[in-house]
Amino acid sequence: MGAAARQLPARPASGSALPSALPARRPGRTGPARRRHATAPRSRQRRHLVGRTAHVVTHLPESSAVVGMSRSRVWIAVIGVLLIGIVAINVLTVSYGSMASNIEADIDTLQSRNAILKSHETNALAMPRVRDAALASGMTVPEPIDIRYRSFKPGDFAAAAQRLAAEGG
Repeated sequence: MGAAARQLPARPASGSALPSALPARRPGRTGPARRRHATAPRSRQRRHLVGRTAHVVTHLPESSAVVGMSRSRVWIAVIGVLLIGIVAINVLTVSYGSMASNIEADIDTLQSRNAILKSHETNALAMPRVRDAALASGMTVPEPIDIRYRSFKPGDFAAAAQRLAAEGG
């Protein structure tokens, strides 16, 4: 059910000296006086902008420009321009998709080439190949017993430096 109707206090019939219970009205206004809310000017502007935008959008189909355009051949041109725009956007989307797939194919090709090059590098630096090349050039592999490690004293470095300086190296 609906809410109960609000009752207003009765006003005097003529302009008497009795104080009125209602707030004073502005001249030229009809209807009850409204209270102003204390709102910030910015929020009031926003509300006004939203209200105006909603009003314009709501009444756009009834505007004289749209009505006049829909009754003439301009409407065909407007729809044509919109369709051309939609087709252009779709073509751009498809072209970007094909570019992305081409880039992915290039990435896959480069990764496979990189794997092949790494395997070639591994084969080039493999120990059996190096050993075979050393033997072919006349080098020998010493027996583990024949391997001797040298130790140096602090004065050995200075003597080596003097010999290199004397030889011009």
